[in-house]
Amino acid sequence: MDKQEDMERRLSREQLLKVAAAAGGASLLGGRVDAAHAALDWLNADSGRLQVLDWAGYGNDGGQAMFAQYVKAHPKNKPQFTYMGNESDALAKIHAGLKPDLFRPYVGWVKYFAKSGLVQPWDPKQISNFKHLNPFMVKAGQYKGKQYGIPDDWGFDAILYRSDKVHPKARSWGLLFDERYKGRIAWFDDLNMLTIAGLYLGFDKPWRQTDAQLKKSQKLLKSKKHLVRLIWSSETNLWEAFGSGEVWIAYAWPNDWVQMKKKLKVVYMRPREKPVAWVGMFMLLKGTKRPHLAHAYVNAWSAARSGKWLEDNYGYGHANTLARPSSSDLLKALRLTDPRAVTEPNAHLDRDIPRRALYARMWEEVKAS
Repeated sequence: MDKQEDMERRLSREQLLKVAAAAGGASLLGGRVDAAHAALDWLNADSGRLQVLDWAGYGNDGGQAMFAQYVKAHPKNKPQFTYMGNESDALAKIHAGLKPDLFRPYVGWVKYFAKSGLVQPWDPKQISNFKHLNPFMVKAGQYKGKQYGIPDDWGFDAILYRSDKVHPKARSWGLLFDERYKGRIAWFDDLNMLTIAGLYLGFDKPWRQTDAQLKKSQKLLKSKKHLVRLIWSSETNLWEAFGSGEVWIAYAWPNDWVQMKKKLKVVYMRPREKPVAWVGMFMLLKGTKRPHLAHAYVNAWSAARSGKWLEDNYGYGHANTLARPSSSDLLKALRLTDPRAVTEPNAHLDRDIPRRALYARMWEEVKAS
C-alpha cells in the first residue's frame, strides 16, 4: 500500500463527507489522492481550541449553557474567549492582531464588517438549527445575498428606572435627560447615544443624521451630561451602581431588568419614540483555521435549548422560534409571539451608520466635554 492510499484508509467516511460538504460536493476535488490531501489539510486546519471574541457573560463566566452541546461534541477543542466591550473595541482588537475564529457584533454592523474584508460568509447547510431561526433576522444578517451574520440573541435598548424613586412625566427617552434626577442617571458608552438623542429630537433618520442634526444631537448630550452619574461599558458596573442606589435611571438592556428586579422595584420602559432593537450576529473571520468548529459552535448556540436558557436567565430573546421562556412575564416583555417584534411598528431595528467614524468622534467629544 503506498503513502497516498494509506492516507485515504485512515480517513473515515464521515470525515470525507465533511470535506465534500466543505468543497461544495465537487467530487472530492476530482480524485482519490486529491481527496486524501484535501481531507488531511481540512482536518489539520480544523484543530486546536476555538477562538471566540464575545461579550462578557457569554464565555466561561456564566454563558456555558449556550455552548454546552459544542463542548460535549468537541472536548479537545473547547472555546477560548477574549472579551469585547463593544463593536468598536472588537474592531480595534482585530486590527491590533487578535485572530478570533468568530465574534458577535450586532445587526447594525453587518454591512460594515461584510464590506471590510475581515469576515467571510457562513455555510448555513452546516448549521442544522438554521432552519428554525427567525427568517426576518436571518435576512438582516445577509449582505449581497450571502449569510454574513447568523442571528441568535436579541433584545431592546430602552430605559430602566426605579418606580419607588422616579416618576416619569412621559414614556420617553427624555427620562435620560430629566433635570429632576441629576446625579442619578446612567448612559451607555456607545456612539448610539447620538442615535437616541436623534430619536428624542424627532429626526426621521437618526442613523443618517445631517451635519446640522448631528450638531443638535451632540449639543443636547453635552448640555445634559452634568446629570449623568455613570457612563457604563460593563453591565457589572451598572448593576453595582443601580443596586447600591447611586443610579435610579439607566439606558439598559433586558438582562439589566431581569437582574435588578430581583432586589428593587423597577420598570423597563418602552419609550414612545420606540426602543432600539438589536440582534446579535455571529460572524466568521476570514481565513479562520477552524471553520467546521466555528459552525458547530454556532449551531449549539442556535438550538432551542440554548435559546430557552438565554431567555430564562438573561431576559434576552433568541432567534430560534421554538425557544420559549418559563416566565409569562418574559414572554410578554420580549413579545416572543410576534416574529417582527424587533422592527416597525414595534421598535427601530439598529442599522448601518454610513458615517460611523463621525458619530464615534462626536461621541468622544461628548464624553470629553
